Amino acid sequence: MDFHESLQRIRETIRLHGDKLINEEMTKQALILPMIEALGYDTRNPSEVMAEYLVRLPSGANGRADYVVMQNERPAIVIECKAANIVVDEGVTDQMREYAVALDATVGIATNGIGYSCFADVEKAGEMDLEPFCFINAGHMTSDDERALGLLAKTNIDLERIRTQARRHKVELEQQWRADEFVWAPSAQAELLRLAELKTNTEKESEIAQLVAKIGERMHIAVEMIALQGSSTSAEDGISTTGEELDAYYMVKGILHGVIDPDRVDFRDRQTYASVLIDNNNRRPICRFHFNGRQKFLGTFDQEKNETRHSIDGVNDIVQHANALRRTARQYV
Repeated sequence: MDFHESLQRIRETIRLHGDKLINEEMTKQALILPMIEALGYDTRNPSEVMAEYLVRLPSGANGRADYVVMQNERPAIVIECKAANIVVDEGVTDQMREYAVALDATVGIATNGIGYSCFADVEKAGEMDLEPFCFINAGHMTSDDERALGLLAKTNIDLERIRTQARRHKVELEQQWRADEFVWAPSAQAELLRLAELKTNTEKESEIAQLVAKIGERMHIAVEMIALQGSSTSAEDGISTTGEELDAYYMVKGILHGVIDPDRVDFRDRQTYASVLIDNNNRRPICRFHFNGRQKFLGTFDQEKNETRHSIDGVNDIVQHANALRRTARQYV
C-alpha cells in the first residue's frame, strides 16, 4: 500500500470512527500509529520508533514523549499525542517543543490523530520554531498537505533537506493564514453569502474568478499607494499625502496609458501641492494637484512649462483635461 492509499484509509477511519476515539490510547492505535506507518516506519522496531521515550529536561525533571522516530540511533522526530476529541492547544505544542529541544530533534509534531501541527528548527538549529511549517487535517488533506507530510517519510528523511523544505512550506502556510483572515473577515461575509447562493457551479466559478482578479488588481494598487504615501511622508517634514491625491495620480497614470511607459510616471508630494512627473524629474512635469484649500485645482503645463490652474470639484473632473495631459506627456516620449 503506497503513501496516498494509506492516507485514504486513515481518512476513512476518521469518517467512520472519529467520534468514538474518546481517549488517547484508542486514538494512537486507530490513527497515529497508522500515520507513522504510512510514512514508512516500522512501529514494532524500537530502533525506528520508540514509545514513551524518556526525556531528561534542563530543569532536572523527567518527561516522556509519546513517540520518537529515530534516525541513526538519535531522535529525529518527536510526536506528542492527545485523544481525537481533545483540542491541541498551546500547552500541548509547548510540551512537544520542550521535549524536542531537550532531545535535539529536528521535527516536532503535536497531534490528536486528526490535526497535525508540524514544527521544525527552521529559524535556528536546535531551537524549535514557535510557528508550524504545516498544519494538516488528516480528514481533508490536499495534495500540498501530502507533499508537506511526505517530507517526514522514511525514504526521504534528511534533516537538512527537511529544514530547507520546511521553510518553504512555512511561508506558504503563513500566506494561507493571511488569506483566510481576508476571506473570513466580517466585511467579506455578505459577498461570501451572495456567492454561496448562486444557483450553478458555473456561475460561482465565474463570479469567484472575476472577484479574485479584481481583488488582486486593487491590492496591487493599494500596496503602491501605501508605498508612495510612506516615501512621501518620510521625505520631508510636514507632508501628508492624502488618498484623494493618490487617486488623482492613478487617474492621470491611466489617462497616459498608451502614450508613455507607465513605469516612467511618478508621484511627488510637497507641502502645498503634489506633482505627477516623468522619470521623477521636476523638469518634466505632467500636472500638479492643488488640493489643500477649499477649492481644488488641477495644474497643467504648456511646452514652456508654464502652469495653468483649472478649478475642479473632485478627482473625476481630471478626465476633462485628458487631451492636455496627453499632449504634455508626448513631449517626453
